[in-house]
Amino acid sequence: MTQQLIIFPMITLVLLTGSVGIAMLIARYRAVREKTLGIAYFKYNRGGKPPEYLLKITQHFDNLLEIPFLFYLSILVILILQKVDIWYLSLAWLYITSRFIHAWIHMGSNHIIRRKNAFLIGYVLIFTIWVRLLIQLVID
Repeated sequence: MTQQLIIFPMITLVLLTGSVGIAMLIARYRAVREKTLGIAYFKYNRGGKPPEYLLKITQHFDNLLEIPFLFYLSILVILILQKVDIWYLSLAWLYITSRFIHAWIHMGSNHIIRRKNAFLIGYVLIFTIWVRLLIQLVID
């Protein structure tokens, strides 16, 4: 199997993170333009309460810089150790799918139960990748 295939899910997650970052920037400009938030808020993260649409996007952007770190790291370890197979590729793409669903829910309806479920599925997938990697390393 071509080892480089594992990089595509990682690139996809980087593109999702970048897209959410652009959406956040647009939402910040909107909040200032509509005068729902003063520009000083962004200087010190104080001085007003952000509108809900901005808060959701900002929280989601922060979320994309937390647990996904474990995904990026796992992909790099799998690639370096040349362990890429159909199972890792499937788990990686399932994780990416869970992140897109989580983003859609979080920045959309923000339905807490659906959002939690999407997050937990992604969390279990990351855990599964690491446990599988650990088992492979112990057995080899």
